[in-house]
Amino acid sequence: MAPAIIGKAHSVPLLAAGSTDRAAKCKYVTKGGQLGDGNFSVVRECMNLHTRDLFALKMVHKMVVRDKMQLVKKELKLLGEISARVKELEDQKRTSMDVFEGHHHVLQLFDYFETNESIALVMQLCDRGDLYEKIIAEGHLDIETQVKSFTACLVSVLEFLHGQGVVHRDVKAENVLFRLRVNTNEPVEFQGKFPYDLTAHDLILADFGFATNINPNTQLKEYVGTLSYIAPEVVRCKGINYMSEREVKALKPYGFAVDIWALGVLTYFMALGYMPFDCDDEDETLECIISQDYYVDANVEKDPKMSEFWSFLQMCFCLDDRRRASAAELKRHPFIRDYFATSTTLNQALFVPHPMKRSGSSRSLKAPNKASSYTNITHMKMDPPSSVLMTPANSEPIVEPEVAASRQRDLMEVRNTLKRTLSTTALNRELVILPGAIRGLKKNSTFVLGPQPPPDSLMNGCYSTSPQSRSTLSTPISVSRETSSTSFKVVQDTGKDLNYDNDEDDDEGIVV
Repeated sequence: MAPAIIGKAHSVPLLAAGSTDRAAKCKYVTKGGQLGDGNFSVVRECMNLHTRDLFALKMVHKMVVRDKMQLVKKELKLLGEISARVKELEDQKRTSMDVFEGHHHVLQLFDYFETNESIALVMQLCDRGDLYEKIIAEGHLDIETQVKSFTACLVSVLEFLHGQGVVHRDVKAENVLFRLRVNTNEPVEFQGKFPYDLTAHDLILADFGFATNINPNTQLKEYVGTLSYIAPEVVRCKGINYMSEREVKALKPYGFAVDIWALGVLTYFMALGYMPFDCDDEDETLECIISQDYYVDANVEKDPKMSEFWSFLQMCFCLDDRRRASAAELKRHPFIRDYFATSTTLNQALFVPHPMKRSGSSRSLKAPNKASSYTNITHMKMDPPSSVLMTPANSEPIVEPEVAASRQRDLMEVRNTLKRTLSTTALNRELVILPGAIRGLKKNSTFVLGPQPPPDSLMNGCYSTSPQSRSTLSTPISVSRETSSTSFKVVQDTGKDLNYDNDEDDDEGIVV
């Protein structure tokens, strides 16, 4: 059944190959408040009127992205392909002996449509807040119960994405969300004692705006990402718009390894509560990144409990991206190896420790400001440099390293004591996980394949009226109903006019 046509459209659709002068009635309603916002979009909770399932609705402002539509199309196509692959793996009931399945922790896309003002992406609903806010609230995360498990989960995500030929290019704390359990048939955590924070099973990697596919012919030379997290090979691409053709040709392209570097930055931030490379200004930060100069507190370095942590970071912060460890190799590192069903240790030939430097750079050991779209580096070839507004990820006053480190140690001691005394979910750190026990831990997974809307409840990318807003949304029905395998399909833009009124196209799902 084709979407109901109810009124005149007032602008030309940006995603459609051809124009249409009629707008379909929107099949979603939104809740009044925002779940989040940015420079280009807002995110609201929404409900499908046909299935009554809850989703997150990301509304991207068309006026802002009008000259970047190829990026929006790329993100839609990529998310559609990833979501289809996740469903395929679940249909095939493929599973491993690892504690975390990478494809369980990637944001799912279900539908999209376009209104006069916005492009709307219907995605998996996540909890309020993100990993950045959790780190800031706690000062830093517990190395044994949280940092290790969260890192292991993210390594599994990167292994999955890289295996699908996708590089994310913006891995950071702000883009790690937590799953929201809204349906009554979702799994309940097993209330046993385990040596990790069970919320690690709720982690979701989101925001694929800078993600792209890599194939043998790909030449990634774009200066893109978030300042504090970018790898040295991305730094070298700065100013590419001003380079001569010879300079651009001589520039070495980068690949999956940029995500591994960013993972190292995020792991450092989780454990210590401040960033490894952030300095007083942008240029100094970039210099520290390109020279592998990250801050190392002497006392933390000497802590025997942190030795595997520093070893793991050294593998992530390898300057030569060709020698930087892959996600599959990181799984075998002692820091996170217990979360993966592997009996082999990391090949030491792959790991040549580099000296951890202590330079005279002006380090900022305060928690960084939350990276917004302003701190995203968007010097991409399709964007005029003059339109870019960028600030360093941290513009706070500098704290003397000795004072900050001492304060950090005191706070860490107090927090750890409070955690052990007050937490109702205190975990047994004495327990050692062996590969044979991993199967039992998988019962803690909170993953449920999202409610795949039936074809007749999808907007399928059509031109639509704006969704109505309600003060409350009704409780969703169970997601256990049968779904159509044709409810979600992504095809290439053929350049031909799209006919949204043709009943024969109703079951084709999302078209980009």
